[in-house]
Amino acid sequence: MKQASRRKFIQRTATVAGGALAIGVGAAASAESAQGPSKSAPQLSKTQKLRALLKKPGLVMAPEGYTVITAKLAEAIGFEVIYIPGSMMSGTYWAVPDWGLITPTAMIEIAGRIAREISIPAISDADQGGGTALNVYHSVQQFEKAGIAGVHIEDTLNPKHADQRAGSGARAASPASLESLERMVMRIRAAADARSDPDFVIIARTDEPDIEGILRRGTAFAKAGADVFMPRTIKPDQIDRVTGEVGLPLLGVGLPIRDVRGTKLKVNIYPGLVSGPAVALADTLLRELKEHGEVASRPELRLRGDMMGQLTNHAIYSGLAEKWTTTP
Repeated sequence: MKQASRRKFIQRTATVAGGALAIGVGAAASAESAQGPSKSAPQLSKTQKLRALLKKPGLVMAPEGYTVITAKLAEAIGFEVIYIPGSMMSGTYWAVPDWGLITPTAMIEIAGRIAREISIPAISDADQGGGTALNVYHSVQQFEKAGIAGVHIEDTLNPKHADQRAGSGARAASPASLESLERMVMRIRAAADARSDPDFVIIARTDEPDIEGILRRGTAFAKAGADVFMPRTIKPDQIDRVTGEVGLPLLGVGLPIRDVRGTKLKVNIYPGLVSGPAVALADTLLRELKEHGEVASRPELRLRGDMMGQLTNHAIYSGLAEKWTTTP
């Protein structure tokens, strides 16, 4: 069955089952029937949607989508893009620290599984893309095929976050833990060359702590073909200067809205927003069960109404089950 025919069939089935999905399937079907197939507006790809968001005025918030369900929930609530962090992939799916231990192949598999199930774009962490320019080239091709709309590639060296492990408390990488500017530029060039979809977004990340170094690297990354600049240690009062001198949209990491409101920050991502509290809640519930032999009723922690049914396409599958299990 062709993709378009299958999509129309599923939409009709959802309507017959009496439940249009909150994520917009029902709305799309209604619009199509009202306008007619020949007058339907062309559907943007996920990469085109991300490009449009980058050009749109205002700040774009990209919450963490650490599972398929949380990504679909973010979409249902109204977010226009999600973020899939490497720290979450390392910790949640492999139970290892975010030191660059998991491979691009593992990241692509996890991120693709999430991104394929939503209609909004997903930005994914790609760490160093494998390290060498050749590895980056191959990784970007695979991220694109997996349905990711954009990735960020960083200039750290593995093992990552050595300063933090040493107990210094520093948020920024030391110069010794950064890839040379020349090699990082090669990574960005390789990433730009690898994409077959011109709308696939290449985000260049630097962990450089010094503002002059941030400007130097950002300018070089822009010339190499990056679409967005991600200076991880940037301060709110540096945003407008960096945006103006580098000439790329800026992506921040969990910067407080009160501090960046009115600046030129384009995207704010929120790694750990959901996955961290989810693990903490699991710890609380498991300890309560172990200590008391039961867990007190927690209705406030359950999804409202039939949201889980909507997120898991209950109406669609109910219609399919009725269609395919009814005997003639």
